[in-house]
Amino acid sequence: MSEWREWPLLSIGFRPWFLLMLGFATLAMALWAGVWVVGGWDAAVNGHLDWRWHAHEMIFGVGVALVAGFVTTAAQNWTGRRAWRPGGLLVGLGVWLAARLAFLLVGSNPLWPYLLSIAAELGILFVVARLILLSRQWHNLLFVVALAGIALADVLFALQRHDSGLASIHGWMGLLPIVAMLLFIAQRVVPPFSANRLGIPPRRTGRYVAVVLGGGPMLLFVVLLAVPVLPGVLPLVAAAIAALVAVTGGYALARWWHRKVLTEPMLWLLFLGVSVVLAGLAWTAAVLAGLSVGGLDGPVHAFGLGMLAVMATGMMTRVSAGHTGRPIHLPKWLRPVLVLLLAVVTSRLLLPIWPGLEPFWLATTAGGLALVYLALLLVIGPWLVAERADARPVNRSR
Repeated sequence: MSEWREWPLLSIGFRPWFLLMLGFATLAMALWAGVWVVGGWDAAVNGHLDWRWHAHEMIFGVGVALVAGFVTTAAQNWTGRRAWRPGGLLVGLGVWLAARLAFLLVGSNPLWPYLLSIAAELGILFVVARLILLSRQWHNLLFVVALAGIALADVLFALQRHDSGLASIHGWMGLLPIVAMLLFIAQRVVPPFSANRLGIPPRRTGRYVAVVLGGGPMLLFVVLLAVPVLPGVLPLVAAAIAALVAVTGGYALARWWHRKVLTEPMLWLLFLGVSVVLAGLAWTAAVLAGLSVGGLDGPVHAFGLGMLAVMATGMMTRVSAGHTGRPIHLPKWLRPVLVLLLAVVTSRLLLPIWPGLEPFWLATTAGGLALVYLALLLVIGPWLVAERADARPVNRSR
């Protein structure tokens, strides 16, 4: 047996981060479904695994693991420098996992689990910042800023964990830096991926679109932080920013679109995921503008489902297949799972409108999403722990 430092699982960041993300997401959503089945609203608001645990762990647990897998792998490819040494990777994974276990054991009231969570985020920030700064890739500084934003959002969540106002803004703001990174990545990868898969010329959207899609959500993040200072004016400014990003993203999707996209599941998952996120931004703009559109539950879940479920399914499958020497297509046995995924996303986004946030439906959608994550884990998981299928050596960079 090879020495542990040579394990394929520890050769590059996406392998262990995706594995832990899918495993934890499956458990977390199954437990959240159980909360609604067993205790209903009382357990969800006042129980050991309450809404604060659910919100925190989906953003700073599942979301951070997903970003860590994508961004550290991408930064390694961009710079040609190795992101993680095996020992450092194990430490980062261990701190992240310790935070998840701590929240499960003691709930959302004590401070120390948040400190573990923030420490994991700062470790990921250090890894990415080191690669980008050493390589002087200033055009990728967005990822450093966004990762710092995630850590700041986690600090604010911890400081306000007992405040009823947490539910209004700060409880979900950690999603915005993730939105910034994934939309910025999407405008980079969708045009060439579409061109390669469909045999069409790449339909790029240019620098200004990239700035709006990457910088807009971060600017929205900053403005929302300042809303308590100017509560009358800044919500309207935030609404304008959210609307601008949504419109710009809609233009980008129209520019990237080709009818052949519907023949490639990995591609239409990316299009659909971006569309759901953009719908969340438009919905957020409407809420901030004071329109009666059902509050923040809908847009917040549009962000989460669009990124952490729909986009994640397409992007994780593509990255995992391509970087492990497998054909870049969605395995046939995953395709029925897409029907379940679409049903879950549609149902959950409709719940604030109809039939309402009823425990039975909330449990059903949470349980359905747990099954989606489990299916992805069973398909992608073996790829992540095995040697490359094409027998090429793993790319560890320098």
